[in-house]
Amino acid sequence: MNGARWDPTVEDLEALAGRSKVVCPDRVVTPHGVAVGAGVWVDDGVIRDVITDGSPYPDVPVIAMPGAVVMPGIVDAHHHVEQPFAKAVSFGEPAQMWKRLWMPLASILTPETAYVAAKWTFLECLRGGFTTIVDSSQRKAVLNEQVMRAADEVGIRLVASTGINDRFDDSAPAPDAVDEVLGAHLELCATFDRVTPSVACGTVQSTSGPMLGAVARFAAEAGVVFQVHANEHTGEIQHSLEHFHRRPLEHLHDHGALGPHTLIAHATLVTPSELTLLADTGTAVSYNPVASAWKGNAVAPALEMIERGIRVGLGTDATRNDAFRLLDAAEFAQRLTVGLATDDFGVGSGFIWVEAGTAGGAEVAGIGDLTGTISAGQAADLLVLDAFQLETMPSHDLEWELVRFFDRTAITAVLVGGEVVSVKGQPTRVDADAVLSDELQLALDTMEASPIEVVHGPSWHHRPR
Repeated sequence: MNGARWDPTVEDLEALAGRSKVVCPDRVVTPHGVAVGAGVWVDDGVIRDVITDGSPYPDVPVIAMPGAVVMPGIVDAHHHVEQPFAKAVSFGEPAQMWKRLWMPLASILTPETAYVAAKWTFLECLRGGFTTIVDSSQRKAVLNEQVMRAADEVGIRLVASTGINDRFDDSAPAPDAVDEVLGAHLELCATFDRVTPSVACGTVQSTSGPMLGAVARFAAEAGVVFQVHANEHTGEIQHSLEHFHRRPLEHLHDHGALGPHTLIAHATLVTPSELTLLADTGTAVSYNPVASAWKGNAVAPALEMIERGIRVGLGTDATRNDAFRLLDAAEFAQRLTVGLATDDFGVGSGFIWVEAGTAGGAEVAGIGDLTGTISAGQAADLLVLDAFQLETMPSHDLEWELVRFFDRTAITAVLVGGEVVSVKGQPTRVDADAVLSDELQLALDTMEASPIEVVHGPSWHHRPR
């Protein structure tokens, strides 16, 4: 490094958007580690080659990026994209707030508010370094179409879901009649270029055992991911034991709902035998450390899961849409819950959490063949980072530094499918300031109209008189 910094001009960005180019930052985060002086050949939105052996570049334009790092875009493996209007209302609230906040908020969702909320979320996510969002919901098609439209307009990649919670919905179809609803969702997703389908159930509290099995079987047969929350809260564990005499993961297994097609959200309260169950069935987990800190009962034993060969991605659970703070939280939570007690100062080392946030997230979302790594054949979903900063120089171990020192202010550009969709925090397809100014009142009105129940209340209620 000679002190230069890549500061893209309009012409540079136009070149990035061109059909074929080789981008040459100082360092590239590859599946095999950090490559110094490598070139990434991008053609028609796809990575054609990663040139690390010093051989001549192909006969295509070369874009030098001094002082920059190129890494895979980060995947949020668990989100609820309709929740941005609530934000700090959830702070200080006791666990299982979904009953008092999220379900009441979802009950008044309209096509307009679904579209605006999702668009707001996706814009935040791009600013934070996420290129793919895995949305967990059981929304009707009329709402989901608006969510997909918002993703299409912003340019982000979306794993969209629908599903059925039949214990709360008298109009839900019978377990043997779910194919029509779920099949229509797959067809809807196929109409958008960057949308991948998934199906979901909420929890074992909200869904009957036969329905859990029916939706999971549909996912397995359709080759899509089945999402479900499990073993997150004490109340959920107790409910499952009282009603089914089984813990949630055991109950899911009893109904054939675990397997390589299943993505469990949270899995924080798990026994050794349940970890074995996850490993033996090939079931994946979304580790959501910020959700544990803000509104959970425990932290998932993510290190042990990874050691046992369980596939793990990282999710925000709609807490904050900042990818680098998510990497930091993932490592930090393991350090506090596992590392301190065992003198494990590395808690897996930095690369573990970078991989969990990129390749791991893509793998658990069922799109590992599409995105998640910088390797030949993958979509060019990339982050270009300004590494020549006081906070990140001198550099000695980039993968640790990505976890502990980088934040969204270092993101120079975000690419999805080779397209530059964000530059220095500003989206290229949408005027974010206009969205904020035009829709702020809608956000406030929606919160005012929602039948949420707040237990803790705002900070000022707790100041000493």
